[in-house]
Order: sequence, then structure tokens, then C-alpha cells
Amino acid sequence: MQTDKNVRDAKRIETLDYLRGFALLGIIFINIGQMVFATTDKTAADTAVNTFMNIAVSHRFFVIFSFLFGVGFYLFVSRAKERGDRAMLLFTRRLLLLLAIGLVHHFFQPGEALLIYSILGFLLMPFFKLKPAVVFLTGFILTIAGCFTVFLLEIWGLFLLGLWAGQIGLFRQTDRYRRGFLITMTVSFLFLVPSYYVQEEILERTGMVDVAFAAGGLSFSVFYVTALTLILRSRLAQRLLEPLKYLGRMALTNYLMQTVMILSLSAFFNWPERIHSSQLALTAAGILLIQMAASTWWFRYYRMGPAEYLWRLGTYGTKSVRLSSGMSETTVKG
Repeated sequence: MQTDKNVRDAKRIETLDYLRGFALLGIIFINIGQMVFATTDKTAADTAVNTFMNIAVSHRFFVIFSFLFGVGFYLFVSRAKERGDRAMLLFTRRLLLLLAIGLVHHFFQPGEALLIYSILGFLLMPFFKLKPAVVFLTGFILTIAGCFTVFLLEIWGLFLLGLWAGQIGLFRQTDRYRRGFLITMTVSFLFLVPSYYVQEEILERTGMVDVAFAAGGLSFSVFYVTALTLILRSRLAQRLLEPLKYLGRMALTNYLMQTVMILSLSAFFNWPERIHSSQLALTAAGILLIQMAASTWWFRYYRMGPAEYLWRLGTYGTKSVRLSSGMSETTVKG
């Protein structure tokens, strides 16, 4: 028998919360355009927004989220094993719950990621005990192959690269890997322009949108992750970007609520094919500001988001997880 204190006391890697929050910043700008079709009558502002999206946003943040899912898998399983729990059984429960959430969410947001993540998550489990070098090589090959073939291969590959990052303690020991982060950030920065050129060439020559953005997006994603990780070494940066941490700490809740808010606003104002893409971008920015403020307020009183609470409750069993920091400890059943 274990206590919820065991779950809580495992030191939280706050860099991952910042990264999840950062990923949410970009994902909403893509999802809002998939849920609400903008007018085809373009303004100069629309053109500027669309150009920026193609350069800096499209397929960049989904890559980060997929990578972080793999990191989360390693942390969840390794901590469960440390507590003496049946780690793979718990992770299976976790995936099945995510599958249920994804199925419901899919009806409202067909481009959502939870359903895919829950299914491909099972393919992570056999790799947990493999050597980091094997996991990295497999993940790298699948990621590159997936960029030019089957999109699901890229996601699986990114999951494995995240698992590898967890295995070597990449975000637990950022001081140790500082030089590696710096080199990787520099190299990825140098590849930003060539990557965008490849993206546009594929679009122009083949019209294969998914392949183009997948091929062009990896360098941007790597640059974002490494640059933000290095920036967060500064305490000042941590304070200034603190709303991102809280946004990412309840990423599942905020991801689902983005769909609720977008669809509610669209229905109320009758947006489809009437609103401009630049206006959608402003709406997405407004939703993010609301979510960052709400998330910051929430964590003054609670230790996890509502969706995260229900997810963990279903994983560990009834009456096993505390939502409020003021509630008494209860037993976690593995």
C-alpha cells in the first residue's frame, strides 16, 4: 500500500510544465483554424498571420507535445516502479482512460491528438527496458521516416525520443547536458531557413501539405525546446514565464477547454466562413490569456487540474488522489 504523498513527493520537473504550456500556445492557433473555417476573402492581416503560421507554428508544437508524451511515459512508469506498484498495469489503465476521453473529444474536434496518443502509447511499453541508444536510434529512424511516409510513424518516433530523454535524465540534469543543449540549439537554428525552404519546395512541387510541414517542422521544434530549456536556467525567466508553467501543469484540462471555448464562441457568434483568420488568431490569443490567468489562480488552491485529477483518480482507484492541498492523505491502490 502506498500513500498519495509518495506520488506527490516525486520531484516535479518544472521545465516539462513550461514546455507543455509553450506547446499549448502553438497548438490552439492550429486547432482553431481546423474547427472554425475562416472566410476565403483575405485581408493583408490574414496574409501576414498565415505566413507567420506557416513559418513558425504549423506542425512545430504538435511535435513538442508528442515528444513530451514519451518523457511523461518514462517518468510515470519509473516512479510507479520505485513505489512498488504494477507500473505497466497502471499505465494501461491510464491509456484506456485517455482513449475514452479521446473518443468523446474526437466528436467535437476531429483533428484532436488524444485518441492517437492513447493507441500509439501501447507501442511505447516494450521499449521501456531497452538501452537508451537502441531507443534513440529507433525513435530517430521512425521520426525521419514518418516525415516522408506515414504520419503515425513520426508520432511513434517522437514518443521514443521522449522516452530516451527520460532514460538519460535530459530534463532532470539540465546542468549536465547544458553543452549538448547549446550545441543542438545552435545546429537547429542554422537549419531553420533550409528547413523552411524544404517545406515550401515540397508544397510547391507536390502539394503534400502533411509531408511538407513534417519535413520542415523538426528543426523549429528542436530549436524551441532547447532554447526554452536554456532560457529557463535563469530564475528571472522562470518568474516571467511562470504563467506558462501553470498552463502546462494542467495541460489536459486546458487542451479540452480550448475546444469547449472555441466551439462555444463559434456557435454564439456564428463564425464559420465569416470570420477572418487574423481574427481567429486574436481569439486564440485571448483564450490563452484567460487560461493562463485561470490556471495561475487554480493552483493557489488545488494541486492538479480537474481533468488531471479525474485521470489520476481512474488510474489509481477511488479515493486515492487528493485534489485540494488541504485535504488529508489517502491510500493509493496499485
